[in-house]
Parts: sequence; structure tokens; C-alpha cells
Amino acid sequence: MGSDNQDDKDLARRAAAGEVRAFHNLLDRHYATIFRMAYRFCGHRENAEDITQMTCMKLAQSITQYRGESAFTTWLYTVVLNVYRDWLRSSGKKQRAESDIETAGAHLEDGENPEKKAMLSEQMECLKNLPEAEFEAVILVFAEGLSHKEAAVVLGCAESTVSWRIHEARKKLLSEEGGSHVAGRR
Repeated sequence: MGSDNQDDKDLARRAAAGEVRAFHNLLDRHYATIFRMAYRFCGHRENAEDITQMTCMKLAQSITQYRGESAFTTWLYTVVLNVYRDWLRSSGKKQRAESDIETAGAHLEDGENPEKKAMLSEQMECLKNLPEAEFEAVILVFAEGLSHKEAAVVLGCAESTVSWRIHEARKKLLSEEGGSHVAGRR
């Protein structure tokens, strides 16, 4: 990972200096990550595509703000999350609560275990009822695989706050029927 992180930092530095090819290489490298994260947050393919495109535009505008103090992907998660939050506010309603739960497993490869797709749909159904801050923490830690420390950087809060949000989400998910598999130990 260290080599990729250095490559990302170098591409970001060059893109910030105005090198278009470096910016395109950075986008090519991380486009799938941007889309995956957008999809996990909003739950609709079309909305995720919109959020992904808005994120690409935001990256072009804000690449000079990346200072290289953390991994590029950590900064990228922050940008995607902020674009998602802006999109959510501008939509005027709670889009996540209306997510197309049936397509929650659509990003899985064809031929993958149908039980896995069904379980993911059930998990997303439980997650949609969480408060936004807890939902974001759960997605970053469990779906994206970030540590509590990395999630804290993305969310702009203390690591202990992420741990508390995960704890609160677990309590809520465990109290919901069928939610115990969602809040499994990491």
C-alpha cells in the first residue's frame, strides 16, 4: 500500500500543479472507489452516478487542498462524504431512507452467492434507520474497512466519537429484529 500511497501523493501533487494527465490518472485509479462509496451511502445506482460525477468535479476544484498529510484515499473519502452530504441537503429529503434496498447487492459480481446478496439487502434495510452520523461511521468502518482512527479523520471528529457512534449503532441494530448479524465484531 505504501507504494500506491506514494504514487497517489505524487499524482495529486502533479495534478494540483496543473498536470491534467496526472489528474486523469488519479481519477482512473480511484473512480471505482468513489462510485462504490457513493453507492453505499445513497443506495441508488443513478444517484451514486450523480454523486460520483459531482465528486469528480469537486476533486478538480479542490485537488490543491490535499496536503499529503494523510493517505490520498482518506482525503478522497472526505471529499466523497462531503459531496454526498451536499447532495442529501440539496435533495430536500432523506434520500437514504428511500434507498432501493432490492439493488443493495447489485454491485456484487454476477454468480456470487444469492444468500450474500439477500443478507446485504437485509443489512441495508436495518442501516437506513440509523441517524446519519452513526450510518456514516458504520459505512466507513464496516463497509469501507477504515479503522476508527481513519474514519475519525474522514468524519472530522475524535476517534472516541467514531467508537461511540459504532457502539450506539450496534445497540440499535441489535435491538432490531434480525439486526444482530449487521453489528458483528470487527
